[in-house]
Amino acid sequence: MEIKKDSFAIIEYTLQLEDGFFVRGENGPASLNFVAGYNQLLPALERRLLGHCAGEELRFVIPAREAFGEYDETQVHRHTFDEFPQGRSLKVGKWVRAADSTTGAQYQYHVKEKNEDGILLDFNHPLAGKDLYYHVKIIFVRPALAEELEFLRPCEHAGEASPQAGG
Repeated sequence: MEIKKDSFAIIEYTLQLEDGFFVRGENGPASLNFVAGYNQLLPALERRLLGHCAGEELRFVIPAREAFGEYDETQVHRHTFDEFPQGRSLKVGKWVRAADSTTGAQYQYHVKEKNEDGILLDFNHPLAGKDLYYHVKIIFVRPALAEELEFLRPCEHAGEASPQAGG
């Protein structure tokens, strides 16, 4: 069976950058399962898997523009410690996860530089500007089960009676 919308699939993969750095799978392939067609994967990765079957091995490159976008210098911001007092405790080279107290939206940034005047923060995705080199083996493919699709498409199943526990 080939991977298509509403297919459940299991893949094993390695993901490297152009310089050979392993993002995933350095000590053996990583495993991933998903139902095609529900934005559970990077869209460019899913597009390259569609139409392929269990047992196939694929090698391909996803260019940065199709992955996490090009590196954007406008996403790098310098702040004084008066503007951003929390910056005093941050360490250069670390990634920080934060949340907007008003909206609850989560985001992350990289601490690029820090000196007595302030801090330089990079809000680009860690893989922005990087081409992604995949080696994928498709392990298993089957039609998604009704329960899996109900979880992924709850609006289509709203109002349907669910089985009651007990007896």
